[in-house]
This record gives sequence, C-alpha cells and structure tokens, in this order.
Amino acid sequence: MSVCAAALLATGCSQTTSSPSSGGTPVRGAEAIGYVRMDDLVKKHPLYPELSRLDDDMQALQFKQLAASGAAPSLPPDQLRKEQAEINKEFAAATERAKAALKAKQDEYSKREAEAIRDAIGSAGAIGGAPGAAAVGNSVNSEFKTQARSVQAGAEKNLDAYRKQLVAHDNAALRALQNSLNESAARTYGTKSEQVQKAEADFALAQAQADASERVALNAKLSNLVLDDATREDARKQLNVLDHKEADGLAAMKNRDSATLAALRKQLRDSTSAELDRQAAAMQAQTLAKINKRESDVRQQLVTQINALPVPGPNGGPMIPANVSPAVRDKLKALHQKYQDEFTKDANVTVAQFNKTRDELQKRMALITGVDVGGQNASSQQLDALEKQRRALYDQMLSQIEREVKIIAARRGVGVVLSQVMAPSGGVDLTDDAEKDIESLHE
Repeated sequence: MSVCAAALLATGCSQTTSSPSSGGTPVRGAEAIGYVRMDDLVKKHPLYPELSRLDDDMQALQFKQLAASGAAPSLPPDQLRKEQAEINKEFAAATERAKAALKAKQDEYSKREAEAIRDAIGSAGAIGGAPGAAAVGNSVNSEFKTQARSVQAGAEKNLDAYRKQLVAHDNAALRALQNSLNESAARTYGTKSEQVQKAEADFALAQAQADASERVALNAKLSNLVLDDATREDARKQLNVLDHKEADGLAAMKNRDSATLAALRKQLRDSTSAELDRQAAAMQAQTLAKINKRESDVRQQLVTQINALPVPGPNGGPMIPANVSPAVRDKLKALHQKYQDEFTKDANVTVAQFNKTRDELQKRMALITGVDVGGQNASSQQLDALEKQRRALYDQMLSQIEREVKIIAARRGVGVVLSQVMAPSGGVDLTDDAEKDIESLHE
C-alpha cells in the first residue's frame, strides 16, 4: 500500500534520556536522525483491516463500472434479463394476436364480400359464357387470401431487415465514438504525465544545483588525508543529510504528482463515460423513432392492402364477368367498396388496441432502463463516499502513528525522525519499537 509523502517528525527534544521505556538504547538527540518504515507501521495499525476492506470495496466498484462501459445495471443481471425477456415475450404475443385478428377479419370480410357478389350475380341471372356466382366468389376469396399472405410476409421481412440495419449502424458508430474518446483521453493523460516527469526532473536538477557548492566543499574536506576522524564523520553526516533532503523533497513531489495524475485519470474516465452514455442515448432515441415510424407505415399498408386484394378486372376492383350489364357492374363495384370500407374501419380498431399495448410495454422497458441508469449514478456516489471515508480513516491512522513515533523518539533521545524514503546512513530504526505501541492502540 502506498503512503503519503515522507513526513518529517520533529520531536523538539535534544536531550538524552537514561531509561527509555521502549527498550531501545538512548542516543544523543543533538546528532541522531531516526527513521521508520511507514508501510510496515500502517499494516500493524489496528484499523488496517478496515482500510483494506475499503480498498477492496473501491476496487470492486471501479471494476464493475469499467466492465460495464458506463452502464452496469443496478438490478442483478439474471433479474434484469428476466424482466426484459418477459416484456419481449408479451410484445411478441401481442403482435401475434394482432396478426391473427387482422387475418380473421380479412377472411370474414372476404367471405361476406364473395357471398354478396355471388348473390348479386345470381339475382341478375346467368349470362351466357359468364362464370357462375360461386366461381366468382370463390375466386375472389382465394385471391384475397393469397395476396394478403404475400403482402404481410414481404412487409415483415423488409421491416426486420431495416431494424437490423439500424442496430448494426448504431453499434458501429458507438464503437468508433468510444475509440475516439479513449484516444483523446489517453493523449490528454500522456501530455500531463510528460509535463509532470519534466517538472520532477527539473526539480531534482535544481536541488542538486542548489546543494552543489556545499557538496563540493564537503567532498573536498573528506579528501583531506590528515582530517581527524570526528571531523571526517561529521562531514559524512552532512553529506547524508543533503542526500536525504533531496530524496525526501523529490519523493514528496512525486507523491503529489501521483495524486494529481490519479485525479486526472478519474476525471477523464468519468467524462468519457458520461459522453458515451449521452451519445448512446441520443442514438437509441433516433433509432427507436425511425423504427416506430417504419412500423406505423407498415401497419398502414397492411390495413389498406384490402384495396388491391380482390383479383382486378380490366378497370380494377373485383372480378366481374365481362358480359354483365352496366347496372350489375356498378352494383358489384359498390359492394366491393362497401366491404373494403367496413374492413378498414374494423381493422383500425384492432391496430389501435395493438398500439396501446405496444406503448404500455415500451414504458415498462423504459422504466427498466431508467433503473439501470440510476444504478450507475448510485454506484458513482457510493464510490465517492468510499474514497472520502478511506481518506479520513488513513489520515486518522497516520496521525496516531506520528504521535506514537514522536513519543518513542523522545524516549530514545532522537531529535529528528524521517518516514522511510531512503534509510539514513547511521540512522536509528524506530520501527520495531513503534510497532509494539501501535498494535496496542485500541486494546
């Protein structure tokens, strides 16, 4: 687990003690530099299991969000699929009922028209060379059924092909959009990362340059062969202090930069997901509108197909014997128009009932989709809450650890304590002593 920037823990003590309670050997505070392995201390803290649990929960939520591309359902997957399947099943059943009702009405009105034509021709009397009334009626009814089946099958096939074409186009457009958004986010993150790395390199160089004169002087002193041991040791310690100062400063900057990059990565991920969701919703709305428009057109065609169903004579309309009188011919045309109008009116009632059922099912499907989007929003809010809770808990743990380390350092006569970035040469390791006190914090 990563910890915050190496903290400088000044105890304010420069005296020695003769009986440290932590069991360590007292050292001279004016010269001693202590350090602790902060990662180890955090793991020994009584609250560390809770911190690990929060990390696991956050990772699980993040994985859930990424795996769903911006759109994981709040309902369990099996329940969501069950709800969608049930709605699709009801819609298919409603469609079949509407088709069956239209076909039954077509058959009924075709039969009634054929009987009316047969009666009209029969009442006019047989005309030489003309087909009988029964033959005319049966021919009209048979042709009506054949053409009705052909028109309906062709309309359904074309509608299905149109629907698949729109869905395929939307899927391709969304994939292209997602790739474009991901590439844009990657470029933004890469540019920021390069800027951060350059700033860190410039900072390290500036530190080295600032300490160069002092470092040169100390190295020159160490190169003096007649230098006494105490002065030589003091020069080495001063060089170590310079090394650790530069290392701690760079480490602190890297930790700040790491937090900045993490925040940018989250911002880019959230904005990319939000834009993809917005574009997907717009595409789905447009596609649904197009499909509904095409379905409406197809239904209108099915309702009005009766106009062309009877076998047309030379002038259109139902089959009429060639040698009937003009009066009979006009009567037969009027009968055809009458039954055609009655069927259209009756069929419109069935279509209206189907439309009502379809609209209700669409509302239910939209409600499920809305619950899904709400689940995503709830997931993001939960992740933010976990992150806030994790930061507060971690800060509390660090505060307690720093307090315990200062106490131990005072007992050991250590004036300055560094969290481990690079263990100071000759420094006093206070980690083991601190672990004992930290483990008993909540006992």
